[in-house]
Amino acid sequence: MDALLVKNIVERAALIYPDREIAIRQADDSMFRYTYRDFYRRIQKLAHVLDDLGVGRGEAVGVFAWNSQQHLELDYATICKGSIYHPSNFRLEIEAIVYKMNLVEDQVLFLEEEFIPLAELAVAAGASTVKAFVIMNQSGELPKTTLAPLYSYESLIADAGDRYNFPDDIDENDTVCVAVTGGTTGMPKGVPYSNRFLTLRALTRMSPQTMGPFYGEDVLLVAPPMFHAHGFNIPLDAFIAGAKLVVCGPHPDGHTFASLIDAEGVTHFAANPIMGKMLMRALKERDYDLSSLKTMMVGGDLTTRELADWFRERNVDVRCGGWGMTETLAENSFPFYQTMHGYNADDAYERMMALNGGLPVVGLRMRVIREDGSDVTADGIEQGEIIASGLHVISEYYRDPVNSKELFTEDGWLRSGDIGVRHPDATVSFISRSKGMIKSGGEWIPALTLENALTSHLGVLEACVIGVPHNKFGERPLALIAKPPGTREFPTADHLRDHLLTEVPKWMLPDFVFVDEISKSTVGKMNKVKLREEYRDFHLATSDA
Repeated sequence: MDALLVKNIVERAALIYPDREIAIRQADDSMFRYTYRDFYRRIQKLAHVLDDLGVGRGEAVGVFAWNSQQHLELDYATICKGSIYHPSNFRLEIEAIVYKMNLVEDQVLFLEEEFIPLAELAVAAGASTVKAFVIMNQSGELPKTTLAPLYSYESLIADAGDRYNFPDDIDENDTVCVAVTGGTTGMPKGVPYSNRFLTLRALTRMSPQTMGPFYGEDVLLVAPPMFHAHGFNIPLDAFIAGAKLVVCGPHPDGHTFASLIDAEGVTHFAANPIMGKMLMRALKERDYDLSSLKTMMVGGDLTTRELADWFRERNVDVRCGGWGMTETLAENSFPFYQTMHGYNADDAYERMMALNGGLPVVGLRMRVIREDGSDVTADGIEQGEIIASGLHVISEYYRDPVNSKELFTEDGWLRSGDIGVRHPDATVSFISRSKGMIKSGGEWIPALTLENALTSHLGVLEACVIGVPHNKFGERPLALIAKPPGTREFPTADHLRDHLLTEVPKWMLPDFVFVDEISKSTVGKMNKVKLREEYRDFHLATSDA
């Protein structure tokens, strides 16, 4: 029996759909185009390059890059040959980047020219395992840098052999990709994915109960960064379906996404809520053709009603409200109520927007448990921790036995740390992160409820709600508000209070602090630990506390 290997999907795509197009936006907004056949030839040459650079099976290749032609090629050449693809989130703090590079032991670092200062800083800060650096530019020229030895991607490709026999004897359970998620110590945790994991996850995504179905006539846009789950998931979706693939290129914004949807006929768009809001704003500012767009999947956080309604009114099938985590490579549950329970389209949409959850995807089981490990009552009221088990659940964190030990229940279920409820129809609703509940006067306030209500306001780019000490109530919510780029004025606190009162009771209303940018953690998430410390005296210093 053949192993479940990503290389089999890629080789099949090149064989069956050799002329299917891959279109990639360049830095100057021009489009580079080639075919699946061309792509496969290039990753064979790149596999030779990796061998020549001394990268063996189970050894890691790091990358600092936007979504690009060369990044896409590096992803699949590395995985197909049995090495480890390690994309770094270049927005993280340097300490986190260096920690992760040393943890995974990057042997070679591929990088775009704009990230040379970051790589030099990483080396100076202690990134000690990298033996060579490869510049990913089109010119083939080598820029000035202290990084050494330094090579040109295109020069290496030009000199490499044409054919490469990707091995069949790879253990499907060996790690071939390491992603990143948050850590309790402030450092990120490595999340390992195997060929088996990636293949099963990709096949799950083909279902109409998740992202799919996808067909040969579809056009998929790689909009999320490829260091995030959806970013490196989407090309595999296209390869399975034989769909056209569009890559967003460097420094994308809402107009980038809108112009690619218009010009390339994109049918499926996956994004987080901020990206969705960027797209909506661009479509309001300029007249783009949205008629090709069939499906928009919004994940990574809860979606505002305004955003979902706006696209649905334009005949886009909006899929949101699912629940997932990096440890399961994105969505675990999806609100496919219409196909499972016979709801009509309008009722299914209303249920999706109301529940913030869904039914487990194929290959995954979900429970909601009490502190003693027993299941909560399936009444939509009793809250507990959401846990999961299934085909695409990691078995451990990468080289991290301490955090791995805390990852599972005694009977082997993955602990999410998320609070939820189970409903009588088997759906599970996500309520809040376990550390995102604020206890005020003996009552619980879900920070996420306030954050999502606030970000539904067009004048708010991001909202972070934290609990801060209060002499009378124990804790009270404090909302930090960041405005969208280019916005001249913030909405006032009174304006936001009126806005919130349409969704939450008065006793939940937070106080407000307005900022240009919200502090982020080492993995790019809002740094609530730091913010709680920074604002711990907010109420204690006031006379009414």
